[in-house]
Amino acid sequence: MQLALLYGGRSVEHGGSIAMYNHLTDVLNDASNANISPVSIYYISRSGDLLRLALDWDRLPKHEEFATRAEKHPLTSLAHLLKSEGLFVFSLLQGQDGEDGQIQAVAQFHDIPGSFGDKTAAMLSADKYLQGVVANRLCPELTPIPTVQVSQGNLEAGITEALHHLAGPCVLKPNTLGGSFLTEWTDELSDCGLRSYSKRIAPYDASFLVQQRIVGTEYTCGVLIDHQEIMPLPIARINNPSGFLGYDQKKQGVSVDFQNVHDMLRTRIASISTKIAREFRLHTFGRLDFIVDEQQRVHFFEVNVVPGLSASSMFIKMLAKAGFDLPHVIRLAASNEAYRRHREEIRKIETSRIC
Repeated sequence: MQLALLYGGRSVEHGGSIAMYNHLTDVLNDASNANISPVSIYYISRSGDLLRLALDWDRLPKHEEFATRAEKHPLTSLAHLLKSEGLFVFSLLQGQDGEDGQIQAVAQFHDIPGSFGDKTAAMLSADKYLQGVVANRLCPELTPIPTVQVSQGNLEAGITEALHHLAGPCVLKPNTLGGSFLTEWTDELSDCGLRSYSKRIAPYDASFLVQQRIVGTEYTCGVLIDHQEIMPLPIARINNPSGFLGYDQKKQGVSVDFQNVHDMLRTRIASISTKIAREFRLHTFGRLDFIVDEQQRVHFFEVNVVPGLSASSMFIKMLAKAGFDLPHVIRLAASNEAYRRHREEIRKIETSRIC
């Protein structure tokens, strides 16, 4: 199986994407029987440069070596290059460019096969406020987290609403950034504090969320999609002694526990995750995050359409626990894409008959 790899991007998760690529090089270089042969590697720098390297059946280079060997292209040529090669593209892009609908729309418009998934689902998952509204509407068994969205363009009204409806410990988070970047919590909301936070995130995001802080235990559930069948992976309990999982905590590494998850809770989270994954039309894989309070109420945090795939990531640990690996995910993504494209051809034929 021949394919192209795409990683990097202009998001705050750029470094994470590089870590995912480096881990994948180790996996594929060591998996002689994986029957997966990358032909081209594409990398988008933080500043938007496009680097491309054509491989000649040699080992995958780590990022540092790749950067010295690759050719530079204008970013506007990405669609043309991918289309002309005609290869299945496995994308490691996260956040901006990778999970916000941009690369999905480019791939759909230019008919580029890949693991990109549905553009509408990606756009929705990039908006924490909207995906929370949709997920809670889809799953009445969820308990919504009291949330106010504050727009930079309507700051006065947003701050007034937050101060009126929320009290006590709250979490502040950018609405569209990943990796818990600039996410923090406060014991008590104040007008001054909200304005100060707004200034800090203004260069990165047009809005932010103010959420009631839920005290409880965090869980994460990965899913694999095989055509139309959705399989929840083993549910992991996130070990977080501080009680708050922000950007700094994630950088230090997060341990998970698969043993101390009650069967009934496991069933509930798996059912909710399956329902959301289906309605969000995830392509091949994803990860959903929750917090469960002392009353055993399940609160939805977010869905990740491109979860971390580095060596230490929670999704990789869930894969291994289920007996799968990254080559399996890549082959599954290619199979799903072939199935999707076949169904799309049938749809076009039937539509043309109506016309």
